Amino acid sequence: MKQQVDYVITNGDIFTGDRDFPYISDGAIAVAGNRIEALGPTQSLLAQYAPKQTFDARGAVVHPGMIDTHIHATSIALHSLPVTLDQVSPFKVSYTDVKVQTDDEITEALTSAIAVAFLRRGYTCFMEAGTVLETDAFASALCRVGMRGMVSAPFGWDDIGHFATHAAGMISERLLERAPATRRAVIQRLEKELARNADKNTLVRGYVCLYGEGSATDGLTQDAYELAKRNGVGFNQHQGFIRTWYDIEAAKYGMSGVERLQKLGVLDERTTLTHLNVMSESDVEMIRSQRPGITWCPNNALHRGVHPSDPCHFPKLIEDGVCVSLGMDTTMYHPFGAAGIASLLLSAAVGQRLDDAEPFYMQTANAARNIGLAQELGALSVGKRADIVVRAVEDITHTPLEHRGGLLALSSSQIPVDLVMIDGRVVMQDGRVTNVDQDEVLGKALERRRELLKRAQAN
Repeated sequence: MKQQVDYVITNGDIFTGDRDFPYISDGAIAVAGNRIEALGPTQSLLAQYAPKQTFDARGAVVHPGMIDTHIHATSIALHSLPVTLDQVSPFKVSYTDVKVQTDDEITEALTSAIAVAFLRRGYTCFMEAGTVLETDAFASALCRVGMRGMVSAPFGWDDIGHFATHAAGMISERLLERAPATRRAVIQRLEKELARNADKNTLVRGYVCLYGEGSATDGLTQDAYELAKRNGVGFNQHQGFIRTWYDIEAAKYGMSGVERLQKLGVLDERTTLTHLNVMSESDVEMIRSQRPGITWCPNNALHRGVHPSDPCHFPKLIEDGVCVSLGMDTTMYHPFGAAGIASLLLSAAVGQRLDDAEPFYMQTANAARNIGLAQELGALSVGKRADIVVRAVEDITHTPLEHRGGLLALSSSQIPVDLVMIDGRVVMQDGRVTNVDQDEVLGKALERRRELLKRAQAN
């Protein structure tokens, strides 16, 4: 007798995200509840399982939901807007002025639109980088759409004098009112977000994030790390974004940011550092030995012109087994979903071109590890959460000629998405989200964006 399951996806060109078992031709996936029950050749699975519903992939690419491990969510609504990030300008809107004008309605509307945009590009989870002020509205929006997310306390810092001196556009009185820069206040905000994890099936999980770049005292840094350790979650912060910030932190503490984290005892596999575009050779050796995760944002490195004046160490670190994932950081200056191709181009430009398939793994298995969910997400394998993406085949460039995942690295943002399943629930079918009216979501987000910009320009 056949085993009953909820779904079987058949006739897929399956890229599993598992390096040891990377590909199944004419494959199928059986889903029971929120887990993957089995995968293998289509005819074999159909002989063993009786699904309540079958989805025919018709030869399209099937892969685990991709994960972006660093995105400032509000920035997605500001795509192409001329803003200034860290300096005050009479000709541009300050990013900080925009962020502090959000409220629950604006954040919920923008986050819903962001979730739809991610789903349309094959992402099923993203890590917000600790800059959303209305975290409950953020979580509510993701749950309504049916998408996963990681959220932390906004603006985890308690020592920001150097920002006032070197990057006045990053802080304001209003921002510090909404997110007080004290050790106690930051820990309290972090504890609030971690309370989400009491529900093991929650779509939106809390993690520990500090802003980084020398903006947290030793005490806050160690407190935050210990909080992450007690709660079994990751510890994350910005580090080594550009040469200016690297040098400011080194001058402030008499050592590099990486060395400081090492001396504080918080540089290990629980920690994930975002950027690390600028590293000394001794920093690189500490990263190799201590094995923190790294989120690489190659688009921003290219935009800021960090290399070649500072060497790009990522290709060699990847070769040495350091877990590197990819983040978009912001879409104000970059096309959505282009981190994979950017990583290939940047690695080639520095003479150490990555394997074509590497960006696929950096956005699946590696990304799951760097958000602390390697046992649950990142690969299509038995027992893992059923976060599955089925692409569409609409032209010849949407079909692979190789079996390692190179097509998904090169062209993933360009291949249409037909079906998305998250936690065993269908949240997109026939290219349309199922839980909300995506046209209504877009219309409301555009309206709220206009309101947000009007508020920011009035200040």
